[in-house]
Amino acid sequence: MKENHHFPIPKEGGPVDYETLVQPHLTSAFRVAFLIVHDYHLAQDAVQEALWEAYQSLYRYDERKGTSFRAWFIKIVTHRALNMVRRKKKTEEYLDSIDPGQNPLESILQKEKEQQIWRAIQMMTLKHRSVVILYYYEEFSIAEIAKILGVFEGTVKSRLHKARKLIAEKIQINKETQVFTEMGVNMHD
Repeated sequence: MKENHHFPIPKEGGPVDYETLVQPHLTSAFRVAFLIVHDYHLAQDAVQEALWEAYQSLYRYDERKGTSFRAWFIKIVTHRALNMVRRKKKTEEYLDSIDPGQNPLESILQKEKEQQIWRAIQMMTLKHRSVVILYYYEEFSIAEIAKILGVFEGTVKSRLHKARKLIAEKIQINKETQVFTEMGVNMHD
């Protein structure tokens, strides 16, 4: 498939109408993302992330290297979609993991505790949620997370500490609510 439009991308300070540049490729970008992730919303997220990444790194695109803008953009979309699949897969593996060596009751209780932790993580602000996911689920080091997020290592440690406290508080609230519910007491916030 040939590109319908040729948009020279100025290298030094010239204006680029980014919307006009990417608009002809959005349909195929979404199609590629959807075929990779098999989820409408995740495909939208992948394309949105790719649009932002392409916009931020537009200065790196060089048509003289023989690559069309479309190919360059779809490569970014593909990588974002693959990342979505990896994240989705890890989340599904986490939620569906049951240890066959455990007794069924222990397994159910462990799974419930893991789900409580996951719900607590999902309720956090993005800055706390991102460090927890990068540290515990993606197993990045403190130094790597600091580089990824563009913050100091101390900031990462502080956010992890706060996130752990938030998780502990949420689990404690859930335990208290469960005890009161078992006693027949209704709690209202």
